[in-house]
Amino acid sequence: MDKRIIVCDLETTGLDPKFDKIIEVGLVSLEKGVVTGKYHSLVNPGINLRLNIKRLTGLDDADLVDAPSIEDIMPQILDFIAEDPIAGHNVQFDISFLAFARGLPLKNHSYDTLELARLLVPFANSYRLESLCQEFGIDLVTSHRALDDALATAHLLEQLFSMIRYMEMDVLMQVTKLLLEAGSNWYGVFNDVVKSRLKSIPEQKISTRAYWLRGESKNSPSLKEFNASSDKKSLEFGEIRAVFAPEGALADVLPNYEYRSQQEMMACTVAETLNDKKYLLMEAGTGVGKSMAYLVPAVLWSIKNHERVLIATNTINLQEQLWYKDIPVLGRIISEPFRAALAKGRQNYICLRRWFIVLENRHQPNEAAFYARVLVWLTKTDSGDRSELNLVGFEEDLWIGICGDAEGCTWSRCPYLKDCWVQKARKRAEEANLIITNHSLLFTDVKSDNRVLPAYGPLIIDEAHHLEESATLQLGRHFSQSMFNHWLNVVGKALARLIDRIPPEDWIAWSASIKKAQGTRLEAVESMRAFYKLLGDAMEVGLSGDDGEQGRATVRLPGSSPKYGEVLVAGGECIKILQHLAEDLIVCAGFMEAWSIIEEAWAGYHRDLVQVINSGKSMVEDFEFILSAREEGFVYWVDIEFSPRWGARYYNLMAAPIDIGSMLYERLFSNKSTVIMTSATITVNGSYDYFIERNGLSYIPKEELITADFDSPFLYDQQALLCINRDLPVQGQVQENVYLDSLANTIYKLVEITGGKTLVLFTSHKTLRYVYRSLKTKLESRDIYLLGHGLDGSRSRLLEEFRKDSRTVLFGAFSFWEGIDIPGEALSCVIIVKLPFMSPAVPVIAARLEDLANREKDGFRLLSLPQAVIRFKQGFGRLIRSRSDKGIVVILDGRILNKSYGRQFLNSLPVKKHIRGSLDVIIKKILEWSGTEYTGNDI
Repeated sequence: MDKRIIVCDLETTGLDPKFDKIIEVGLVSLEKGVVTGKYHSLVNPGINLRLNIKRLTGLDDADLVDAPSIEDIMPQILDFIAEDPIAGHNVQFDISFLAFARGLPLKNHSYDTLELARLLVPFANSYRLESLCQEFGIDLVTSHRALDDALATAHLLEQLFSMIRYMEMDVLMQVTKLLLEAGSNWYGVFNDVVKSRLKSIPEQKISTRAYWLRGESKNSPSLKEFNASSDKKSLEFGEIRAVFAPEGALADVLPNYEYRSQQEMMACTVAETLNDKKYLLMEAGTGVGKSMAYLVPAVLWSIKNHERVLIATNTINLQEQLWYKDIPVLGRIISEPFRAALAKGRQNYICLRRWFIVLENRHQPNEAAFYARVLVWLTKTDSGDRSELNLVGFEEDLWIGICGDAEGCTWSRCPYLKDCWVQKARKRAEEANLIITNHSLLFTDVKSDNRVLPAYGPLIIDEAHHLEESATLQLGRHFSQSMFNHWLNVVGKALARLIDRIPPEDWIAWSASIKKAQGTRLEAVESMRAFYKLLGDAMEVGLSGDDGEQGRATVRLPGSSPKYGEVLVAGGECIKILQHLAEDLIVCAGFMEAWSIIEEAWAGYHRDLVQVINSGKSMVEDFEFILSAREEGFVYWVDIEFSPRWGARYYNLMAAPIDIGSMLYERLFSNKSTVIMTSATITVNGSYDYFIERNGLSYIPKEELITADFDSPFLYDQQALLCINRDLPVQGQVQENVYLDSLANTIYKLVEITGGKTLVLFTSHKTLRYVYRSLKTKLESRDIYLLGHGLDGSRSRLLEEFRKDSRTVLFGAFSFWEGIDIPGEALSCVIIVKLPFMSPAVPVIAARLEDLANREKDGFRLLSLPQAVIRFKQGFGRLIRSRSDKGIVVILDGRILNKSYGRQFLNSLPVKKHIRGSLDVIIKKILEWSGTEYTGNDI
């Protein structure tokens, strides 16, 4: 931009201009890419700063006490800005604070670098200013200081301007058109560049390569199809040991490689299982290096026998570790070439045919802004994978309209078949020795009779302790209110687009059929709305949300309320209307199928509508299945999410198989000759019986099933101190407020001596929130920052904040009991509030306990207790993540000492000794163990 522009950044006490105050102002004037002026001032907000703001900015109350008020410097600010446009990173935040402080809105034009970066840099891991500065090599002196941030934003702005200027002309023009539809302030900038470039068209080189292929590697080698060998060759233990030996292949490529005998033994056990075609169940403690222990023999087996190996993980974190960290290392230590592929569902890839149909239509502003991002991304992507786009919020819904889908695919008739990202991904998987996927896609493949994944031989399941849970979710049924509302919206948009299409014949009949379907759709919307209202009235659960927080309630179906009969009647009426809607849409599809012979474009429209019809039919089938609740062997329930603040409720109807073990055996294990399952937490009290029984492995002949344990190489008795508190009241045996206040006081005293670096694991969000509110101010007065699950941001954001500063405490509920890896001093104490028993009110748990009772079996001993022990082991495992880690685990649930089952929890831990006693005793021992002199003044 040639004209003067003001880059603005403010630091504030919070996010709301009505209640929070400005504490620092930084302004930079930018002309033709050159900084021509600066303005900076601290601001006295008239209030004390919260601890998180002090941590964020590095400012303290003393820094601001002599600073001017915002009213004093507002004339200088306005004089510096004048009538020039204002730019900033999330600029509306800054403008809203200036406007509120001024008492009048600012009329200046504004430009948001956050919006522009999301458009032009689709692959960025984060769009925070500091992350983008690192991406572009911009020097950001001090993050979250106003002038430094404003200067960095100015440099970022220039880099982004340069990207616009050098954008390919065909892409630039299409993006500009979409920005106009989006109502983006950046439209004028892009349009000016288009006009300037059009003047020199003859001198420009316009690419003849389709823009969606410009990011693709041009020299991708042609690969031969992967064919399995019928004659199997056994792995030699010598070649396995050669990799893991102290001076072996791994030591050659990893500078800090540590030989672990457990890892070598585990790899040899995996090799033996592959040779013998058996089922292997392994528990490998933290630090064994289990992923490399199964990857090495898996790759060698596949190379030697030309047989594809499938590896399934539960979490994205582990999947990314395998793909980005472990597989590249394998490529350096395995002498023979091999290929690996990530297998994802079709909906992870963009469909070019659907994409171009969407581009032809009119768009709402938010749709146009998203499609502009996708357009730029398509010029850079080499995979067509949505994970590169960092989708947020409503973009997830818009993606559904442009992604791949089996039912909507025109296959050989598709004009973009040779460029299809789904087909390319499929081909990579078919040519791979190793396929890495997740539990979800594994069971999607099982559910579809193995039509999703390429054929594979040995199966390796990591994070196997989640197997029953994953199978329950994927092999069950669900009907989501939000997803169904989305489907109805898709139908509405599809019909609105189709009525604008001019058919080659029968226009009157065509128009009538579309209008009839539109009318039936409106009936469906109203009937579903009435159904949800009746369902909510019939669910006799407390949704008051007395603490004002969003919550969830779960109710078994069929409901016991007298009103539930009305729910069934209303549901039946919905099903009839939805069936009529499907019939109306089929009529419309019939017209298009006939016209596809005349005009090729109608074939695509036909396939898209058929896909909409089929997905709707599938949802209605699930709806009817759950509502009728007539198939034995399933448990049925409704999840109700509610927000007391907004008075909103959202319903998800669910059904899950009660006996997942038999289903797993019949549909998965019985069809495989080699399955390897591993996790750090499979055994209970040293036994695999629970896992074997729950996951259908009891149907496998005993001689075919091998178990193996590989202890952690960590010295837990030296690295960890385990303490059990004996004087905290038992919840339920005293008044609730007495228990909660005692709990808060206990946690406060423990955190006070650790000075932060503490993860507190709760089993109840309600308890977490109570203790959080009790301690937030007290801890911050001691310069200890408290973060709360569901209160201070997303899980990833909380973990990032926790790692930044040692004087931080993190309160987490169930999702924080596993999957957290924080080595080093950032995490030095884990407090376990209660033993993590699942609530028997959870429908799946209740149904399985009932099933065990009906078979005269002890549900607590066979289900509730083992589940809790495995979760408990996961929670304990958050502490020691490396050989150098050292820390404390404090258990606040006296049941581990007072109940007969408590010994099973203790026996399942890798630490063999512990301290038990009052809080005073524990604190004294912690201070002694950590080398701090105990004076008695800490409590």
